[in-house]
Amino acid sequence: MAFYPLYIDIEGKKCVVVGGGDVAERKVASLVECGADVKVVSPRFTPGIIRLAEEGRVEVARRGYETGDLEGATLAIVATDDHELNKKVHQEASENKIPVNVVDTPELCSFIVPSTVRRGDLIISISTSGSCPALAKNIRKQLQQMFGDEYAEYCDILRDFRAQVAEKYGDPEERKRALNRLIDSDVIRLLKEGKNQEVEERVRSCI
Repeated sequence: MAFYPLYIDIEGKKCVVVGGGDVAERKVASLVECGADVKVVSPRFTPGIIRLAEEGRVEVARRGYETGDLEGATLAIVATDDHELNKKVHQEASENKIPVNVVDTPELCSFIVPSTVRRGDLIISISTSGSCPALAKNIRKQLQQMFGDEYAEYCDILRDFRAQVAEKYGDPEERKRALNRLIDSDVIRLLKEGKNQEVEERVRSCI
């Protein structure tokens, strides 16, 4: 299957997770992190999902899946080992044109969730189109070593820098050159070394 890579805004949008185990908990956590309005349907839940519910960060329905649970959903994720249930949710999602992911069952997926490295605004996603998720996870671990937490601050700096450059330069080419000066500089190394004063000086010199 050839999947088209796509990032989607789900902030404030209803997302349904069917299943309450460890895999479901990971899916729920990633949706919550993106600001989704998450509903979890399952007879049983992990302590992590229960904690999120107690904090008011997710809605839970402690029962089996029922037709209609996907109403109003932007997307659905199914994380159960019940193949018949998985097919049922997939069918309802398909009939209602709701994107659905059935974990570890590519043939029942209209979208897949890549293995992801997050560093603030920086998101690096890896996928093998469902052929070998273990390889994607292995590559993710390598990227986690290559791109440390300093990249989160780096993205914040670049966002602010772009705003300053846009205010200073009317010419798009001048803006591009200024941005490239910062990207080509040693700011990321300075951030990694915790040299914040030098970072500020370097940023000013690139404007």
